[in-house]
Amino acid sequence: MRVSRNRSSVFALCALAVLAAPCGFAEPANNWHEDAFFGLHYDLHPGATDTELGRESTYDHIRAMLEKVKPDFVQYDCKGHPGYSGYPTKVGAPSPGIVGDALKVWREVTRDMGIPLSIHFSGVWDSRAIELHPEWARINAQGKPDPNYTSRLSAYDDEYMIPQLLEVVREYDIDGMWIDGENWASQPDWSEACQKAFTEKTGIAEIPRKADDPHWHEWLAFQRELFVNHVTRYVDAVHALKPTCMVTSNWMYSVRMPEAVVSPIDYLSGDFDPSFGAERAMAEGRFISSRGKPWDLMAWAFLQTGNQGWTMKNAEHLCQELSTVLAQGGSVFIYDNPHRSGRLTEWHQDILADVAKFCRQRQEYCHKSETIPQVAILHSETAYYLHNDPLFNFAQANRAMEGALHAVLENGLSADILNEDTLLKRLSEYPVVIIPEAVEVSDAVRQALPGYVENGGRLLLTGAQVAEQYGAVSGVEKRGKPEEGGWLPVGGEAVNVSGPYQAVTLKDAEALALMLNEREPALNARADFPAATRRRVGRGAVVAVHGPVFRCYYESHYPALRRFIGEMVAALNPAPMARVDGPWWVEMAARKKDGRTLIQLVNRSVGGYLSPSRHMAESVPDTGPFTVTVPLAEKPARVFLAPDDKGLDWSWDGGLLTAKIGGLGIHNALVIEPGAPGS
Repeated sequence: MRVSRNRSSVFALCALAVLAAPCGFAEPANNWHEDAFFGLHYDLHPGATDTELGRESTYDHIRAMLEKVKPDFVQYDCKGHPGYSGYPTKVGAPSPGIVGDALKVWREVTRDMGIPLSIHFSGVWDSRAIELHPEWARINAQGKPDPNYTSRLSAYDDEYMIPQLLEVVREYDIDGMWIDGENWASQPDWSEACQKAFTEKTGIAEIPRKADDPHWHEWLAFQRELFVNHVTRYVDAVHALKPTCMVTSNWMYSVRMPEAVVSPIDYLSGDFDPSFGAERAMAEGRFISSRGKPWDLMAWAFLQTGNQGWTMKNAEHLCQELSTVLAQGGSVFIYDNPHRSGRLTEWHQDILADVAKFCRQRQEYCHKSETIPQVAILHSETAYYLHNDPLFNFAQANRAMEGALHAVLENGLSADILNEDTLLKRLSEYPVVIIPEAVEVSDAVRQALPGYVENGGRLLLTGAQVAEQYGAVSGVEKRGKPEEGGWLPVGGEAVNVSGPYQAVTLKDAEALALMLNEREPALNARADFPAATRRRVGRGAVVAVHGPVFRCYYESHYPALRRFIGEMVAALNPAPMARVDGPWWVEMAARKKDGRTLIQLVNRSVGGYLSPSRHMAESVPDTGPFTVTVPLAEKPARVFLAPDDKGLDWSWDGGLLTAKIGGLGIHNALVIEPGAPGS
C-alpha cells in the first residue's frame, strides 16, 4: 500500500501543477520525474504491415499486468522509427493496422492507478515522413537523400513533429515524452538550407565534405548546434501547452554528448545495450549523475545473440544490470516488447515484478544519493568531438576514458566522470584527478591544473601528448618521435602495450617505470625511455604515463596492466580514500544521503562464463569475504549492511573504518551512520 500512495502522490503533484498554471504560460513546474524511481517502457515501433495494433490492449489486461509490477511510471508506444503511429493520429501517419486505440487504454489505466504516462516517440528518425515529404530528408556528403533521417532545417519539426507532439498532449493528456532516434541517429546534413545557414553563420563559403577538409570541425559544431536547437524547440512547445509534461531526448547530455547542458529537457535518460548493458551503465551512470538533473537509465528486458531471435532475460541478469545504476543514485526502468496486438506477456511481467521487488528493497539506500568525491576522470568534450563518429556517436573516442574507469574501479576505488565544465567547478573537491589520453582540452582546464596540484591535488596524466601539452606541470620534455609501444614492468613481470609512447627528458621529475624492449624487466629496461614519471609539486604530485595505457586497458583488460595502473595511482600517494580489498569484480561507489555514508557494492561476476555466443548472466555467485576501508574523522554510531545481511565485523581506529564483509550477492550497501563529534 505504501508504494501505491507514493505513486499517486507523484501523479497528483503533476495534476495540481497543471491546474495552477495560467493557460498558455509555461511556469516552472513540479518535475514528477525527480521522485519516480522504477518504471516500465513498452514500445513496438508500428509499421506499414501491422494488422492488429491495439486488438488485445484491453483495460482489464493492461491493469492486471501493471498491478503485478506496480511501477512508478510507464512509457508506451506512440511513434517508432518507421514513422507510423500506433494511435489514430490526424497530424502524422497512422499505421494501417490500428484496430484499437491502445494509447487511450493506457491513459485510462495509468490515470486510475495514479501513475504518470509517457510516450515513446521517434524524432530525428522518421522514415514515413520522408516517404511523404522527400524534401525533409537529410542529404549526405554525396548529395543523396537519407531514407530515414530528417533534416534539421527542413519543415519537419515545425509542420509535422511538433504539431503531432501537441496533438498527443491534447488528446491523451500525457505526462511525459521519451523522444528516441535522436542524437545517435543524427548525421551531418549537406542540404542546401544547411550549407547556406553555415556560410551565413561562419563566413565559410567552401563547405567541407570529409574529415580532412578545412573547417570540418566547424561544420560538425554547427550541425550539433542545429540538433540542440531542434530539441529546445519541441521541449518549449510542449511546456507551453502543458508545463508538467516532462520531456527528454534519448541519450542527450550523456557520454556521447558531453558538453554543458543548455537545452531545457526535464531529465536525462538512455537505454543501454541489450547485451553487456552493465558495462555501458557503468560509464553512463557515473557521467549522467554529475549533470545536475534528474535521470534514469533503461535496461532492455531481452537480448539477441548473433542471428538468433530476441529472448527474455532472467531476473538475475536484469538485477545486475540495474544495480550499477542504483549505485549511482539513479532511477531505473525496463523495456519490454508487447505482442503486435498490444498484449503483454504475463510471464515477462512476473520476471519484471521480481526485479522491481529487488530494486524497491534498495531504494532507501540508493535513490537520489550523492557522490563522495574520490577519483575524478575527465571526459573532455574538446577531445571527444575531435575524434568521435559525427555527430554524437562514439567511434573510439570514449575508450581511454572508459578504460580509466574500469581500471580505477577494478583497483577497488570509487570514481566519477566529469566533463570540463563540471571538473572546473568541482576540481578542489577531488583528491585524485585523471586526464586519460585527452589529445586536447580547453585552455581553462589546462590553466587550472598547476594550482590544483600546488594545493595538494594528485594528477594522473596519460598519453603520448603529455610532454608536449603538460610538460611544465609534469616536469618532462618531449624527445624525438613517438614509438609503437613495447612492454611495461609490473613487479618482476611485464605486460605488452601498444603505442604510441613518447620518449621524454626528465626536468624536475623522476622515472617510475622504464619502457622495456622485451619482456624481462631485469634485462630489457631502456634507461633512456621513462614510460612513467612523477613530479612532486607543492603539496601535490603529478604522475604521467607517456602512452595510451587506458585505451590499452579498455581493449585488453590484462590483469598485469590493471596492476600497473594501480601502482601509478599509488605513486601519487593520495590522501586515504574509500577502498575495497577483495575481488576486482566488486564495483564500489562512495555515496551519501540523508547524513549517512553509503558505500555501494555491486557484484559484476557471473556463474559459468560469458562468450560471444553466450550473453546471459544466469546466476551471480557470492563473492565470498572481502574488506572495505573508509576514512572517517569520527567513530560512527552504527554500521550495517542493507538490505542483505551478509555478515559484518567492523572496527574504527585512528580515523579509519575497517569493515570485514561476509560476502556479496548482486548488490548491497554498507551504511555508515555518523557518531557525535569527538566520540
